[in-house]
Amino acid sequence: MLLPIVLWGSRPPSHTVSCLFLSRDDKVLISGSTEGQLLVCDVFPEALIPRNFLVGHSTEVVGMDQLVSGLNNFHIISAASNGEVFKWNVTDGSYMLSTVVQGPLIKLQTLPSSQNVLVCGQYGAITVLDYNTLDIKHHLVPSDPTHWVLCYTVFQPPKTKDEEVVCITVNGQIKTWNLQFEGREKMILESETKILNCPRPVCVTYNPRSLYNCLIVCQSIWRIYRAGDFVLLCSGASNQEVPWSGGKFYTVDKIMLWRENGVLYVYQLPARAIRPVDHSDASWSAEPPTLLYSVPTGPLMECLLVHKKSMRTPHDVLIRGDRDGRLSLWKQDREKDIASEGLVECIHTSLSKTWNKDNVALVNEKCNRCGDAVDITASVYLESLSYIACGLSSGDIIVGLVHHFLTHSLFKCTEDSEEIDSRVRLKGHKGNVSVLLYPHASQPSSYLPSILYSGGADFSVKIWDWKKVVLLQSFTTHTGPLTRLFLPPTQATGKLRGSVVSVCQDNSITITTHAQFTPLFVGSCHHTGVLEIRWRLTEDILLVHCLDDTVYVWGLSTGHLDRIETGAVALSLVSACQTFSEGEHCKLEIKASSSVTRHSTGLSVVPFSFSSGDNMSHLLLFDTELLLHLLSQLQGDIMTHEFERSKSQPNVTERRRASARADQRLSDRRTSIIKQTETAKLLEERSVISEIPVENTAEIKSSSEDIEDKEDDKETLDIIKLTCSLLLSCLHAWGVDLNIDRTCVKHLGLLVPGKELSYGTVGSSSTFMLLLPGWEHSIQQQSPNTVQAPFGRWCISSTLTTQHLLSVSALANKQMSTDLTLSFNRRAKNNTAKREDKTWEREERLRQSINESEKKAGWSHVTALHCIVLPEHVPPGYCSPLLTHLALKWQDRCMEVREASQALFLRELRRIGFTGRQQLVNQWYPYIVRKRDINPPEPLEKVYTMDLPLIPEYFAKFINRPEKSRSSVSVEDEDLPADSYPVSVIILGVIVSEFPDEVEVTSVRNHVTSQERRDVIRSSFLLTHDMLRGVAAHLFSQLIKPPSQLPLHSPIRRASVDLIGRGFGVWCEFVNLTAVVMTLLELQTDPLVPIEVKKAIAQSGNIPGTGNKECLAAAATVRAAYQASILIANNRPQQTVTALSKEIMTFKCDVEAGLSIQSLSVFPSSYHTVLDKGRYPIYLLVQNIIEKTKVRDLAAIIVKIVEIMLFCIDTDQFKTRTLSELVPSLTKNVLIDYCAATQQVVVGSAEGLVHVFDVKNTKCTPLHAHNAPTSAVSLATNGRTLVTFSENEGRVSIWQSSSGLLSLMSPGPLKLVRVVDALPPLSSNHSSKSPLFKWEATKLVSLYLSDGTKKSFAV
Repeated sequence: MLLPIVLWGSRPPSHTVSCLFLSRDDKVLISGSTEGQLLVCDVFPEALIPRNFLVGHSTEVVGMDQLVSGLNNFHIISAASNGEVFKWNVTDGSYMLSTVVQGPLIKLQTLPSSQNVLVCGQYGAITVLDYNTLDIKHHLVPSDPTHWVLCYTVFQPPKTKDEEVVCITVNGQIKTWNLQFEGREKMILESETKILNCPRPVCVTYNPRSLYNCLIVCQSIWRIYRAGDFVLLCSGASNQEVPWSGGKFYTVDKIMLWRENGVLYVYQLPARAIRPVDHSDASWSAEPPTLLYSVPTGPLMECLLVHKKSMRTPHDVLIRGDRDGRLSLWKQDREKDIASEGLVECIHTSLSKTWNKDNVALVNEKCNRCGDAVDITASVYLESLSYIACGLSSGDIIVGLVHHFLTHSLFKCTEDSEEIDSRVRLKGHKGNVSVLLYPHASQPSSYLPSILYSGGADFSVKIWDWKKVVLLQSFTTHTGPLTRLFLPPTQATGKLRGSVVSVCQDNSITITTHAQFTPLFVGSCHHTGVLEIRWRLTEDILLVHCLDDTVYVWGLSTGHLDRIETGAVALSLVSACQTFSEGEHCKLEIKASSSVTRHSTGLSVVPFSFSSGDNMSHLLLFDTELLLHLLSQLQGDIMTHEFERSKSQPNVTERRRASARADQRLSDRRTSIIKQTETAKLLEERSVISEIPVENTAEIKSSSEDIEDKEDDKETLDIIKLTCSLLLSCLHAWGVDLNIDRTCVKHLGLLVPGKELSYGTVGSSSTFMLLLPGWEHSIQQQSPNTVQAPFGRWCISSTLTTQHLLSVSALANKQMSTDLTLSFNRRAKNNTAKREDKTWEREERLRQSINESEKKAGWSHVTALHCIVLPEHVPPGYCSPLLTHLALKWQDRCMEVREASQALFLRELRRIGFTGRQQLVNQWYPYIVRKRDINPPEPLEKVYTMDLPLIPEYFAKFINRPEKSRSSVSVEDEDLPADSYPVSVIILGVIVSEFPDEVEVTSVRNHVTSQERRDVIRSSFLLTHDMLRGVAAHLFSQLIKPPSQLPLHSPIRRASVDLIGRGFGVWCEFVNLTAVVMTLLELQTDPLVPIEVKKAIAQSGNIPGTGNKECLAAAATVRAAYQASILIANNRPQQTVTALSKEIMTFKCDVEAGLSIQSLSVFPSSYHTVLDKGRYPIYLLVQNIIEKTKVRDLAAIIVKIVEIMLFCIDTDQFKTRTLSELVPSLTKNVLIDYCAATQQVVVGSAEGLVHVFDVKNTKCTPLHAHNAPTSAVSLATNGRTLVTFSENEGRVSIWQSSSGLLSLMSPGPLKLVRVVDALPPLSSNHSSKSPLFKWEATKLVSLYLSDGTKKSFAV
């Protein structure tokens, strides 16, 4: 779970508008850019406020359109020139899904009527995508492949329902396709073609008011044609050298055109071009248009004219975007005369207009001359050290710990100035530093961590040792500012090894070595910017790939340009060579780390810029789950290891003193030997010195290295804790509770942010939603009277709220446990250390105890604030957490995330009340009904074959026999993630498990009439009895799915396991208990989880924080299965024991019959493998039943429990241990007794029988002792006498084994000797105590009754 925070800096990023889109409610304006990002602006009556960026496209955005979505969500689809098509949730600011269409794209348009999306490229096909999945459905292909499509539009002829696609090809032809795709092939040819004289067309559009005429704009002319037969009605030419760039119908009789220089023209159409005319009349001829006026608007890039079809809206909207990012919006009243009044600008905005120069930056420095902020022109993150190097516009380079930079730039800093001075400042460049390179990151074996390369506007490349603050080398090989620095591949040899590659602003490339200042290679004829460099070292070739897809092939040794390739040959050359570097500018990309390194701290800094002329912005990526894992692993390992070593070895100070003394002794001995051999030869001296033993030196060296490693680990742990503190300081809800704020600052070490932070969210495929500075003004404009500054962050996005609440709750809990662990270790060290001043020790312990209690209370208050109290303080604009995200985190492998998601989920369910939960059921249950490919415990026909009147009306359309297609489903139901089915199962399972009183557990079909039952269900129950059956079937199917369909250790399966255990009191009626229990036992036998981890899970319920992600996921599955089996056993103890006993008996019979245990796959139909490998989980399960079930309730199943326990325990263990040592809880029961001499277990039953088990061969001998339930049993010490008692019968039975010579080795079978009446028979006993036998002597036993009386019997 990555949490981004953006440091934008003092200057706004570039945003060259390439396309525009206005939402249907006129509240959101989105502009695409040539840099690839989407700018989302909120439209208000008097303001246009930029809110956030949607970052994901890597090239120019060419089109956007709105998708029909739910009432609370606003979805758009966007396309880029390289074929990328993205689907966004603009309301939430989240990425949904994406696809890639072959070929460069030029336009995108949606078809809500048929739920399709049309995308067009510069080649001969128009691609039809599915509305919801973005899968390719059809290709609209011209019959002649040379007729490339340049522009198109969708047209619906009057009095028809069929839509048509009208496109203009490169040779000026009109082609049309009918959009009825049912039953048609994937490749569809055009239905009609007509040749027009339209050279170099730009756009084609129809009159939205009349649908009678269409406008075709070319670069040099524009023409009005009649729709259908394309008869020319009107035309106009361009009298200037600047070509037309677009046009729209402004009103019924007016059009608006614009040129590339930004001038808008409004023309009045002649009468014959407006209404239908009879063209058969010979007097008819095309009339010229009338120019009404023109508006010079500046460097126009895109113009959008939105027509309002509803007459309730008395105006149309005109929007234009400029090359400099300026957005302007006009509203033209239809009733006013446009010729006299023209266009009046209503509102406008741009990033440069709304940007604050005092925005948060990584380095906050002012210029000494002008006082303006010093810009960061280059930066590089030293990940292995958690340092960052920033090149400034002043020519300085600042290197320091990134946490110190963040502390002083984001928060109200109160630290000493020494920490600021501790940063390293490198001075040497004249002008701004344009590029930085950290070679140790890519080639750690060749470069020291202290080496840093820099290039600047002074044409020089400098090599620094930043730790020593020393300039090692400086050379100038270019005649312009440097833009990029690279290293040759690691396979480079000779002079190339140790050289540096530099790229200049004039697109020249040089390769220079450290040893000499003259370049080895110079390439300076590239016409466009360098995109990437690739190498073929075996052939001595260097390939330079430029922005125009041209490849320059150079000879490395000769320095000559071999050839220049373009097109397909260039692409094949690039793909055949080893990659070196990619991307012209720093783009936002995330590289997932498969392993946790020693220097991982949970924080990454990504420098980026959207354009070459922008300053460096920085994206802080906090990994919450990685932080939690590192805190559990590093802190636990270091502290535990240190505590163990402190008991047996001296501390670090004593070890350092011992090392110093050893060094001194070794030095003194060397000196004495040298003095004694001053007159000897040098060879003899060496021979004498070589006789000095080196064991002490090696020991000292290893000791010093151990100390350094330990100090590095402690420093890493401190950095991790500092990262957690910074993240909590950024995410804490400051201003909601002032008392908690003071506690956070005083006791928890959190810092108050000095400025509003720009948060964001991260989606898949390296997509981001990044808030812009000033986003809080947009929130306040939406609700000026309710939303205040402290609460604005919680009114932006539900995804943002979910991630922040999860992270704060999880980290607060982890910090509390970490502080407790540290305090425990501190107290343990204090106890081992001997102090003479006992008074000082008591005062110190008291002070530490008070501080620890205040910290614990503070973290608890922080968790409660974000999990419980926050929604009560936030105004109505509060964006509640997404239940879909919380459902997927319900059984996360990280314990803190899991607990936080469950707490937030249940809080939301309680907050929305019964009505809100009913809406959730109405929203999610259809996805369960639609999923038919399951194997429920009962036939699916029985699950869903029900009377439709018993189902809410909302579900009626989903229960029909023939399954409907996606196009027939309600649009509101498509506003869900792709994994909506498992999410629906989890959400409904949580509702049923946590609110069992609101579901119809027992059907009332036979008690009331149909109409009465419907009224009761609608008013009292969230789910009916039949709906519960369906949910149970799908929940069970998630549990038993094979790994090929659902990963074995996925959160979905763990959530199903957990919910089955939580709500088994409801599910037990619909699922097979034996199948559930045995499946849970199967999950607990995973070989990836060591037995030590399983024991820790059984003892504390927690997973040790060690191991890789796969092992942790497997341990989380084992934990969920263990806890679910415990819950099921506690809910149904008798049924669970009976099911286990039956399976064990079947297993024993098969083994005795000579059948081999088959190696079956996971979730087999026979449970022999589970019983053979899962004896320890069965042992833990039955032991929990013994401990949690009352003694009187155990009487009915006590015999089966003993059979199961003897099956799980290895018989060899009875040779050294007794039953009370193996199963302590079992021998506490008065119905069980064990004799170590004979290794026999005696068990009384509720039927009056007494079962004698021989642990050697696990055979059982039943004895008919009483005609009523047995109340107590006891064996003599020698095992030859057995006494039993039945309280309901009132009799004591005495049994003895046969005596004789053979019985000395093995006692014979027990025989009834006599029966003694102890007391009158009792019909029932309400006493909480149970009768008990106690042997006073070998031949004397006493019976203590439940009322406290004692009776003795001689045997």
